Amino acid sequence: MLDLNGLVRFGPDVEWINGEQDVMSCFLNRFDYSVNPTRCSKFYPVIRKYFPNLNDGSLEPGYSGIRPKLSGPGQPPSDFVIQGEDIHGIPGLVNLFGIESPGLTSSLAIAEYIVSKYLR
Repeated sequence: MLDLNGLVRFGPDVEWINGEQDVMSCFLNRFDYSVNPTRCSKFYPVIRKYFPNLNDGSLEPGYSGIRPKLSGPGQPPSDFVIQGEDIHGIPGLVNLFGIESPGLTSSLAIAEYIVSKYLR
């Protein structure tokens, strides 16, 4: 993908949080968000399918973050979830869980759906 700075980006990949301590660390803002530079080695063979002349050492990590997921490692992917007052009982609150690409591509359609269903 070409970003707004004209740089080519590949990814993202996923590194699962392992346990309760990691989960608590991310909620308490004590999680280590550094990117392990050795992880890029698995990108080279895949990227070379598109850019066969990609030189070793030319990739560098971008950024990392926490991405909530509705399904865990080894589970089939789950679709996103929209919850309104009819589900949780709190007036005016609309929860949107697990919306990833390609769902993000549909953000305007999702917004129209929410307005038509919950904000009459």
